[in-house]
Amino acid sequence: MNQAAQSVEHIGPVEARAILAGVAADPSIVNVTRAAQRLSRLQPALKRVSLRVGCLSSFTFDPLSPALQLQALQAGLAIDPYIAPFGQFEQELIDPTSGLASFHPQVVILATRLQDVCPAIYDRFNALNESQARQLVEDWLGRLGSALRAFRARCPAHILIQNYDLPALPALGIADRTATPSQKAVVERANDALTSLAASLENAHVMDYDALVARHGRLNWTDPRVALYARIPIAADHYWHLAGFYVRHIRPLYGLSKKVLVMDADNTLWGGVVGDIGIEGIALGHDYPGNAYRAFQERVLDLHNRGVVLGIASKNEPGSVEEVLEKHPEMVLRAEHFAAMRINWEPKPDNLRAMAADLNLGLDSFVFMDDNPVECELMRTTLPEVQTVQLPEEPAYFARVIESLDCFDQWTVSTEDRRRGKLYKAEADRRSLQESVTDLPTFYRQLGMKMTLSIDRRGHVARAAQMTNRTNQFNMQTTRCTEDDIRRFMAADDYHVITLALKDRLGDNGVVGLAVARRERDRWILDLFLMSCRVLGRTVEQAFVGWIAQRARAAGAKSLVGLFTPTRKNNPFAGFYKGCGFVEAEPDGETQRWVLELDGAETATADYIEIEVTEPENA
Repeated sequence: MNQAAQSVEHIGPVEARAILAGVAADPSIVNVTRAAQRLSRLQPALKRVSLRVGCLSSFTFDPLSPALQLQALQAGLAIDPYIAPFGQFEQELIDPTSGLASFHPQVVILATRLQDVCPAIYDRFNALNESQARQLVEDWLGRLGSALRAFRARCPAHILIQNYDLPALPALGIADRTATPSQKAVVERANDALTSLAASLENAHVMDYDALVARHGRLNWTDPRVALYARIPIAADHYWHLAGFYVRHIRPLYGLSKKVLVMDADNTLWGGVVGDIGIEGIALGHDYPGNAYRAFQERVLDLHNRGVVLGIASKNEPGSVEEVLEKHPEMVLRAEHFAAMRINWEPKPDNLRAMAADLNLGLDSFVFMDDNPVECELMRTTLPEVQTVQLPEEPAYFARVIESLDCFDQWTVSTEDRRRGKLYKAEADRRSLQESVTDLPTFYRQLGMKMTLSIDRRGHVARAAQMTNRTNQFNMQTTRCTEDDIRRFMAADDYHVITLALKDRLGDNGVVGLAVARRERDRWILDLFLMSCRVLGRTVEQAFVGWIAQRARAAGAKSLVGLFTPTRKNNPFAGFYKGCGFVEAEPDGETQRWVLELDGAETATADYIEIEVTEPENA
């Protein structure tokens, strides 16, 4: 056995996460470096999405690499970074033989500073007139646009561009606000132009670097000595923050954002233990400390209104928490806001497992929040895939904890997102209805399901792309698509993009299913087939594939082919196509091929599902 092999250490996910948690608690250069070195020698049992990330910058980027990789591990990513030579970002983008091109990145971080590419805007601003300042910025953005378009023509990678930070101390002092030109206004216009440039490119996004610098203090963001000596314009204390900022923007591109926030009740939603002091005794109102708990609830409600599913796991007598939700006049959150509640004396990890089963979501999409360090440690140890957040002792800081959570971030927030909490609550009501009937067909008929199938509907482009990036379980291929990808499918003569919307007497679920069908002469191939987990188990997924089979047969196809590429998350649905009558054929590498011969195939839809079809808009 060679020396490298002997140095490999095997640890489990709990130990690996403990290392990462230790770094997060004290992200000094020493701790980050030690943790990165140790984890590089380990083979931890962590399931991570491998990702090639190209890093192009106008400053020395190398010292950020350990923090970037550790932040990525915490978020569920195993990053393989390519760090371009210092200041070579334009050449790397333009040259088809560059190191970046040979690396074949999946994501590119473009970290350029206006101070580096247009130094006169910051260093000699008072010597510039308005026309000169504008021309400097326009010339730079013209060059950048040309380089990005050259890169985009060769590579489909996600491009993440950081914007430009405002000067901490404007060159004109207090006169900058009314001056022409204004240094602040010039930088802001450059940021607006950068946003427009990104919008003109496929799969490119702007990251608000200026806001990050402002949050941590403009004057403290840079260590002037290190900036001049080593061309590193970020103080060492902020490496961890900047690395987390980059990962925050990468995570939602790969469906790794969290979906559910489960909270304790006592000393979390309100002050005190309701079982001991009663509903009248808890701290909740417009005076301290009750106003701290109200502020916390308001931030949580804001998460709910952007699509985060809420739950409560509380050790209390059944009915006690529900009474507070219903009757306390100062409650911001009510029972209608929670899709799942477990009020009992069972271990909280068991309750989260039950919630995950009820919601049809993986535990790795959960965040658990509690004030009790023992409960938090138990959750971390028992369910390490759950992100556990311990609240501080001082309730005045609770709201800030919610504000600082970036694990729920998404690049877009759709109408369906804003309604997600209500949709999961309606699903809980459906489960209650199901428990009251004796057989499933009766339950389905009582639901009164109506399925609307839309073919190549341009108004569903954003939602279709979003589902490919967020749906991990019932997703046969887990291919991530941009809105431009969906538009290309819709415009192609040999493709159909079919979206499925579902409603019933308990509510409208919105668009919850997607199929991308490639139409060949004798067969149709389901390149993409996925559905939101919250509607699974009502035979809607079988009805969807059955309708597509009917459509393919009517178009003259002899067979329908379903593709399935196994992942850790979609593996429970590996038998879906077989259950629909498909027969396994010769695989294509890791991708399984399932074939349904359409002649004589049973494709009828159950009588309890009504189907409405919206044909292509140009039909």
